[in-house]
Amino acid sequence: MPSIQPDTVFKFDVTKFTAYLLAAFIASFYFSTSLSTILTAVVILLWLGLGHYRTLYKDLADVPTAAWALGLYLIFVLGSFYGPASFADTVAMLGKYREFLLVAVLVAFFNNNHCRLLGWKSIELASVFTLLISYMMYFDVLAANRQGDFCLKSRITHSVLMAFFMFYCAHQFYEKPDRRLRYGLLAALSVYNLFYVVQGRTGQLVAVALGLLFVIQRFKIRQAFLALSVMAVFLTLFMTFSDKSARIYEGLANTQAYFQAASGSSDSSMGLRYTFWQRSLELIQERPFFGHGTGSFNQAYQSINPDAAASTHNPHNEFLMIGVQWGWVGLMVYGGFLASQYIAALRLPYPQLWYAQGLWVVLLATSLFNSPFLDHSGHWFAATIAIIYASSQAETSWPKCKASRVGSIS
Repeated sequence: MPSIQPDTVFKFDVTKFTAYLLAAFIASFYFSTSLSTILTAVVILLWLGLGHYRTLYKDLADVPTAAWALGLYLIFVLGSFYGPASFADTVAMLGKYREFLLVAVLVAFFNNNHCRLLGWKSIELASVFTLLISYMMYFDVLAANRQGDFCLKSRITHSVLMAFFMFYCAHQFYEKPDRRLRYGLLAALSVYNLFYVVQGRTGQLVAVALGLLFVIQRFKIRQAFLALSVMAVFLTLFMTFSDKSARIYEGLANTQAYFQAASGSSDSSMGLRYTFWQRSLELIQERPFFGHGTGSFNQAYQSINPDAAASTHNPHNEFLMIGVQWGWVGLMVYGGFLASQYIAALRLPYPQLWYAQGLWVVLLATSLFNSPFLDHSGHWFAATIAIIYASSQAETSWPKCKASRVGSIS
């Protein structure tokens, strides 16, 4: 029997360590805000320690989305030199939007095929456990969260993540015939969780949009017609007979009341959101080019808001949040960030193309009704963007896709 050399016993594999660290980092988004904040710092230190900063220019050239993200963060930094925000508010805002900086950092790691595949496994496993915990709360095995919702994170974040997981499982159902029972069941559980357990309206909207995208991506005309008919029947039955649709009707009623009111205001959640949007547009008109500065949203909003009860730190719209603070310059760069993903996705092989398009739809829809990068979900978007688009320049081990390209977006 050959002897074991001492140096092989204690050999430290940096690549494997990095891959598992990144997997833990991704999983932390689903369960612990504090842990993900700590691991963010660890990942950045590892990026510096391994010397990945030396290849930053190449990484940005290979992945334009990362370049747009870094450019947007630099605009945030420049915005800290003007405006009414205090130093503390400015630093806090830069910290909240660190996810844009994180995109450029993570691309260097996910160029490695092992890191990327383990990242996808982490997303899948974390989503399964999140779904399991949600159902355990629903059946009173575990206590609900502080808001009374059956989820670990906020209702909005949970529903958005589950909507993408539903989309992911639907594709895996077709990609892996030997695991169809598993992914079919997970997709069905995700749909039920979205519409009957947690009921986040943003997530429900995203789920419907992803369902339509899936039909376009996967099916030819006859199959697409059948799939759309099934979706239409499900939504009709849900809206007509389920008491779980009450929040949707409430939102529609609140919207109607807001626009019919003479003052254009309402005490409802949707009415307040529309008020936030209206006031934010007024603030953009005040300083259209460079905005009010980093961290200035709250002060600027209070300066024109006649109703103190409707004050907010967040307009629940990423475009407006960026527009108020950084004006049209910030909006154009954020638009470039979104456009670069759409364009780069078209160059990806299958099935990465489909996941990239699904992520783009999720980010666009979420940006219209929330501020995903201001919220903690920005970590998840940053990591998933890096996983998908870093593979465009790296050697991949994705299996050949047997599905037809006829239904794909091009």
